[in-house]
Amino acid sequence: MDKTRHQALNFQSMVVACKNSEAKAIEAFGKAVLLFDTSDSLILHISEYARLLEVGEHALSDAYYTLRPVFEAMAETVQVITWEDPLWPVQTKGFAYCPRFLYVRGDISLLGKPAISIIGTRSPSLEGLASAAVTANAIGSKGYVVVSGLAKGIDGVAHKTALSSGFPTMAVIGTPLESCYPLEHQALQQEIAEKGVVVSRFAPSEITQKWHFLLRNRLMSALSLASVVVEDKDGGGAVRQASFALEQKKYLFVYQSSLDNRSVLWPRQFADQPRVFVVKKSQDIPRLLAKALDQNAGLREKTGNKEEKPLQLDLFSL
Repeated sequence: MDKTRHQALNFQSMVVACKNSEAKAIEAFGKAVLLFDTSDSLILHISEYARLLEVGEHALSDAYYTLRPVFEAMAETVQVITWEDPLWPVQTKGFAYCPRFLYVRGDISLLGKPAISIIGTRSPSLEGLASAAVTANAIGSKGYVVVSGLAKGIDGVAHKTALSSGFPTMAVIGTPLESCYPLEHQALQQEIAEKGVVVSRFAPSEITQKWHFLLRNRLMSALSLASVVVEDKDGGGAVRQASFALEQKKYLFVYQSSLDNRSVLWPRQFADQPRVFVVKKSQDIPRLLAKALDQNAGLREKTGNKEEKPLQLDLFSL
């Protein structure tokens, strides 16, 4: 294994040893980085790791030897990056639940390029499907990476439209890279890895849980300048990502057609909030986003750009 993969193995062993408290593992790992080489075998520094994590050495060694074969079997096509890596997407720094490592397959440079998420329901209307395709074309044609979550419905249409039009696309998934959900999108995931990029915050040893997809949505929002909710029901995953986007001080786009739909409440809950744009046409999205980014850049020049400190919360407080 290379150094970064061994670091990731050590970190994931810490997560398992402290009963899946990623926040606790991140804090301890951050201290370990300052004390010794965290790319060494965990066993060489097991007493220090145990002290920093406040767990027994047996729990750490058991986790390490259980996980090691899984990390050793990771495909060569997988790139593992950590906060200290120059390829780490800087736009994710300072947001809640920021992962310590990312697992990437494909064109890793896309993580640092301007991107917009297109999100929505897994059971869209015909109008929603058409709107997702038009939105992907409008965004991709202006040079933005089309980001989505590989789900059925709106996500799948956004990815497929970008691929067919020759635009870069990024799939942020809720499973390890070695898995695929839904299974029907296995070929699509492979095509995105070949022509775009697939990114996961989940180690190859992770067993996928339902709440992992909320973490996926948080990461997807953080990687993007803005999120566009094409169509969703109240309480849907896209609506949750809309909340995450505003929490992260990103931009949110909602279609007027959603606002006019009286069968759902969520559009009216967002419509009057700062950083939210209600649009009629997909072509308005790149123009309004560019204007907002220019205004925000000008404001930072006047007031000074103060970098926010990363916020880490326990995964189970989602």
